[in-house]
Amino acid sequence: MLAPASTFSVPSTSTDHVPDKLPPTLRVQSIERHPGAHGGILNRAVLFHEQASLSVEWLTRHADIRLVRGSLASIRWLGRPVCCDGYIRISRLVLLERPEAAANLFSLVPRSWVSDRELVVRASALWEGLPRGFRHLFNAMFWDGRRFQRYLMGPSSLGHHHSGLNGNFRHCIEVAERALRMAEGQGLANRAILAIGGLVHDAGKADEYRFDHVRRCFTMSDRGALIGHRETLQQWIAAAMASHRVILPEAHYLGLIHALIAAKGAPAWLGLREPRSIEATILSMADRLSGEEELYTRLAPAEGGFGRYHRLLKYRPYVVGLGAGHGL
Repeated sequence: MLAPASTFSVPSTSTDHVPDKLPPTLRVQSIERHPGAHGGILNRAVLFHEQASLSVEWLTRHADIRLVRGSLASIRWLGRPVCCDGYIRISRLVLLERPEAAANLFSLVPRSWVSDRELVVRASALWEGLPRGFRHLFNAMFWDGRRFQRYLMGPSSLGHHHSGLNGNFRHCIEVAERALRMAEGQGLANRAILAIGGLVHDAGKADEYRFDHVRRCFTMSDRGALIGHRETLQQWIAAAMASHRVILPEAHYLGLIHALIAAKGAPAWLGLREPRSIEATILSMADRLSGEEELYTRLAPAEGGFGRYHRLLKYRPYVVGLGAGHGL
């Protein structure tokens, strides 16, 4: 369970063991560089973890341009922590370049990315329930802070279901949770595949849609128009496994990929496959249910009956109403 973040304030005479209380991995929320003494550079950064938020500063001869907003980093301390003008003096900030299977990325989600912290808690619980191989795969896919931010903040569609800010993240959590509930009592279903499959099934939409700062809305990207989110996701998985030595049992790998790409009614000449596993069937059903329920909720009338028409649904959804079943 994630705990609310606290802000560390360290007085100059502090004997408190701040380094022992901080998590080893932190997210760079902001970073600034100013002229320092003797021709050096004064670096200042605000760091975030669900358990703590703090501001640090350190001196360097040269700027490490790899450290940018959204990066994951670790602090190297300079003896006893000392605070100066609201910033804790450190030796340096080290960029963490390689994905670590033990780091829960959902504990490193700034509030500016996702304001609904319940969503973050739910996602964190899903990740914690994964076996190590799937945790490593997820982290390898989203270690890049910019991609992770797009995954968390982007929509699941343009004008259809979950089309608002954080829409795709919410949809992915719903699909994973619904799939797990549908699998309860089903001994054949692999719950790990359902959990990670739900979390990432539409993750490629992080690159399918891009925010247009001129029009102030999300639009279809060139990659989305030409390649699509499913193929993008397959590329991410392949790159993550090849570059970061993600180890998965062959059955888990095949089961996950099949659950992600299987399509009901797809003709064989397309190269796709119909669902041939319980995980693929459940994931498809959970995906559709999450999308339609979100639309029905937005379009439903105040009481029972037909709701508002939606051009993509091409019909007015019908709602029985709560009062109709009061005698059951």
